[in-house]
Amino acid sequence: MLEIILVDWTRMGGTYCLAGAVPQQGYRIVRPLQVKNRSLPQRKFGWWFRPFEGHSRWEVFELVKPQAADPQPPHLEDLWVASLRPRGRVATVEERRAILEATLVTPGESLFGQPLQATRASAFLQPGAGQRSLATLKVRASSIVFAGSCRDGAVEPDFRVQLAVPDLGTRTLPVKDHHLLLRAKAAGPDVNQQVAALQAAVAGMGDTVAVRVGLSRPFRGSETSGAAAACWLMADGFFSWADPQS
Repeated sequence: MLEIILVDWTRMGGTYCLAGAVPQQGYRIVRPLQVKNRSLPQRKFGWWFRPFEGHSRWEVFELVKPQAADPQPPHLEDLWVASLRPRGRVATVEERRAILEATLVTPGESLFGQPLQATRASAFLQPGAGQRSLATLKVRASSIVFAGSCRDGAVEPDFRVQLAVPDLGTRTLPVKDHHLLLRAKAAGPDVNQQVAALQAAVAGMGDTVAVRVGLSRPFRGSETSGAAAACWLMADGFFSWADPQS
């Protein structure tokens, strides 16, 4: 039986993108994908939200009938599965810390195995490059700054975070952390109150925050020239370094 400890739980349209750690000679990060979607031309699909109601990050699931997926760098974590089956337990605090430690990029190493390309505000990697699409940064809580805006026609506000990225300086990234966004929504309908809730949540995590960052599936962004698609840098998860919580 192969089990996964869910770490990354991000929003992708009306679905969730999930990834986590498999205990194998330390920890290996995998991104389970439903094998029923294997024939689709692109892997831009997630998990329907309803089966995951009542579940949380750091929960342990069984990877049912896992199969290796053809590599699509930088998304080398992909793994086909029939389903995810909850095991009724969560990772210990010690396991959580060990996973965050194991996913830190070593000093001098590129965040995703190849240098990111910077734009005015963000950063991206070209499809077909890189050694991974998920990593952990240690960041001072006081340096993390959130902002929010309401776009015409959008169902929910768009939240961004200013974050110090190694070798690039401060970048402005979309916030995809599902559990953090739930805290914002609970603060009420006013976007300023929601931003304040995000800021308070991170401030309560202590002096040092573990920020999970990831690369999107390829799409055409407004900051890239021409029609080329790119894998864009995103803020996937925020955890207290001293006491990783759900």
